Amino acid sequence: MLSFNTTLVLLAICCVSLLLGFSWRDKGWAPWLMLVSVCGLLALMARIIYDLLAMG
Repeated sequence: MLSFNTTLVLLAICCVSLLLGFSWRDKGWAPWLMLVSVCGLLALMARIIYDLLAMG
């Protein structure tokens, strides 16, 4: 189970990278950065849901 602080740090990293990718969306690497950021956010949400369901 991820600690609360680790979860917030990972969330912040994903959100900042999504912001950077959107800010420079005319660059070739920016859509890939946004894709990785969204996948990271989805993986983080899936991990949190899995941890919540495993506790019960």
